[in-house]
Amino acid sequence: MKKIMNLSVVVVLTLLMCLAAGCGDSGEKQTVSETKMITITDSSERSVEVPCPPKRIVVCNSDVAEMICALGSAESIVGASDATITDPIMKPKLEGAEDVGKSFTPSVEKIVSLKPDLVFGYASFLKQDSVDQLEQMGTPIVLLDCYKPETMTKDIKTLGKILGKEKQAKEYIAVYDKYQKLITERTKTLSSEEKPLVYLEGYTDYTVASGNSGGAQVLAAAGGKNIASDISDSSAKVSEEWVLSRNPQVIIKAASSSIPSGYGKSEDAMKEKRKEIMSRPSWGKIDAVKSDKVYLLSSDIYVGPRMVVGMAYFAKWLHPELFKDVDPEAIHKEFLQKFHNMEPKGVWTYP
Repeated sequence: MKKIMNLSVVVVLTLLMCLAAGCGDSGEKQTVSETKMITITDSSERSVEVPCPPKRIVVCNSDVAEMICALGSAESIVGASDATITDPIMKPKLEGAEDVGKSFTPSVEKIVSLKPDLVFGYASFLKQDSVDQLEQMGTPIVLLDCYKPETMTKDIKTLGKILGKEKQAKEYIAVYDKYQKLITERTKTLSSEEKPLVYLEGYTDYTVASGNSGGAQVLAAAGGKNIASDISDSSAKVSEEWVLSRNPQVIIKAASSSIPSGYGKSEDAMKEKRKEIMSRPSWGKIDAVKSDKVYLLSSDIYVGPRMVVGMAYFAKWLHPELFKDVDPEAIHKEFLQKFHNMEPKGVWTYP
């Protein structure tokens, strides 16, 4: 009888220790879902105490929202920015989530009314007064970007820790890093002469991906030479004459929502935009136009959690021989199937 009682005590103590372990990886089976408070450092180097895992999330950052869905915590989202709510990939997973307005200037009143235990916003773009108001109301807010190449894996690790999905975060990072390394290992040995001159146009016509912007970093990793590398303003606007004077060998246009692309879309809008770009005044003199090397890329894979897919397309366009064995479409399919349980039905590049 005493042995049985001792065994019972051991079992009870073991169970208590398991529960006390806190916000562990949700990849492990747990009999009780327990929330505790942990302290993390966000993209703005702020030390924030957050619930782990959070039960009611409002996300004002579509890139973070995509990662939350990819890690399997979409059911915790009760509110999201308008761009997130309408995104074809995330929309089916966010039924019931309410619209809280624009990513950079969300409705604080709407957010508070949803009684979230955690809010996510862009470190680079969310207005400080929105951050201040939420903090004053006692709502924890974490500022993560999840779109910058240099902090992507760090942001995903932080998000995985907050959600209790560290195992899933490691799996995502492993796939992301695998393809990024595949590309950079080949391009790092290219000489300057082997790198084509590229005009990378932003979402707005004649804006350039300049300086150390996310797009510029992706281009550099793919083995391209940015004609706007000497411009420091990341949202600088240039003239037709300026592009002509630089005479790029390749032109790549980032397609925003004004040029419908992505999941469930046809190529019609991209096709028309390409025709417009190639017929701009005097652009027939540009090497890229003469050699038919004008491409469009959806914002879905230009920056954000799937930016390595865009990097693969860049590399394939710029160095077709070097990357003849690489299939960017297959890479994208792997991300969508593995992390979103979706098939890549739509158009993300043209032609």
